[in-house]
Amino acid sequence: MNPIRNYLLIAGLLLFHYSIAQNYQAINGSQFAGSLAPSNNPAAIAHVPYAWDITPFAAQVKQSTNAFKINNYSFLSSPQNIKIVAENGIKKRFVFTNQDIRLLNARFTLNSTSAIAFGASIRSFTYAKASNSNWQDTAYSLADYLKINLDKVPLSADAAASNWAELYASYAQTIYSDANKIINAGITVNYNRAISGGYGIARNVNYVPTATTKPGYLLTTGSLQYGYSANFDKIDSNKTGAANRKLFLQNNHYSLGADIGFEYIIRTEQDINLDNDLVDDFAYDTKIGLSIMDIGSNKYSFGSRSRIASGVLPGITDTLLENKFNTVTTVDNFNDSLASIAASFQQMSGDFYIYKPTRLVINVDQHIAANFFINAEITLPLLPIIANSSIFIRGMNFIAITPRWETKKFGVYLPILFNNRQQLWVGGAFKAGPLLLGTHNLANLFAKSTTQSGGLYLVVTIRPGKIYDSQAHGAKNKISQKTKRSVSCPKF
Repeated sequence: MNPIRNYLLIAGLLLFHYSIAQNYQAINGSQFAGSLAPSNNPAAIAHVPYAWDITPFAAQVKQSTNAFKINNYSFLSSPQNIKIVAENGIKKRFVFTNQDIRLLNARFTLNSTSAIAFGASIRSFTYAKASNSNWQDTAYSLADYLKINLDKVPLSADAAASNWAELYASYAQTIYSDANKIINAGITVNYNRAISGGYGIARNVNYVPTATTKPGYLLTTGSLQYGYSANFDKIDSNKTGAANRKLFLQNNHYSLGADIGFEYIIRTEQDINLDNDLVDDFAYDTKIGLSIMDIGSNKYSFGSRSRIASGVLPGITDTLLENKFNTVTTVDNFNDSLASIAASFQQMSGDFYIYKPTRLVINVDQHIAANFFINAEITLPLLPIIANSSIFIRGMNFIAITPRWETKKFGVYLPILFNNRQQLWVGGAFKAGPLLLGTHNLANLFAKSTTQSGGLYLVVTIRPGKIYDSQAHGAKNKISQKTKRSVSCPKF
């Protein structure tokens, strides 16, 4: 088989599989998001129609790539005949994945104007992207690949991955309210423990045809730097898996992070009776959320094989490159080969930081009628604007519109997602009692060539038997049946 093709597929699959963000898209903006609401806006835990909820377990995975395709497999089929093929053509290739596992998350109402939430999670983001290039499965040698990309130079690529565990605590408070509107503010503080991380950056890779009768190419410029967390160096093939896991998780760095958010809730006269008493404390016409999520970074110490190479020695041809790198089997072999062609080659030392995917999230939740709502959300990454020279990971979200029908016990959701890779997904989710199950892309369930783009999520949430807690919300929640019948409002 084509060795170049193999290397690209292996790298893509590693990025695709070994990264684990929180995106339970169906319930974003919903009053029933409960203890998962801080993952989208910490202020959202205040305006909730029950006193407490506990999410003992939640998990989600999302991935997207145009570098390869997974054929003969859907979420409802057996992986026995799965086939992975590289995607031909001219394009800017990318691999994005994000996942999280949330454990023992809980939310409690303190009183009629405030609430808290807390929990633990394991999170990870990975991305890799490259400049515009042409890939064909008929390119069996490096010279073939360089030939079809001669008009695409200089070539570039970058990648980053960050995995961490976190404990979080959220507090939300009503800061203003009257009969027509409510304003809530919230903050989350995260205590993070870095698990593993790494990055790679290739820039200004340029080459020209050689001045000989035999077709060939001469590498003229380029730089490459790559770093990884030092705990990978602790893995020893002579030790047991349990011993290696213990070593891998020792002496990792800690850091703090934060999320901040606001909610502006608009009520209508339908939600208020003539005596100016609330018909339903939690009914609303429109709810507008604004939050800045994932402020902070994770710190890692450089692994001993992290390097930075810049410039190219004279006479580096495609034939020489193939001879030096075709037999590479270890990172040390790769470093030795790279050192032999680079004008400058240095070991990276000390620490490096990978910033979280800091983003602005704008969420609008509109009540339509009875238990029907439409939620619209836009996500704007902030770090590419304010810290372009830093190493940071990236999310996939851009625009989402989610029609939903929802009660306390049941729900049906239809998220329509347009991600920042210009892909359109139609997802789906349903809720039955404590269980929420959803997919980011419904095609993953039936089509056998789409699982490389999409994902799924599973949530188990326990709620109290009664929607209202009289101790938390007071006598204003005790509404006469006569008033309820005379006013149209959401029936939770």
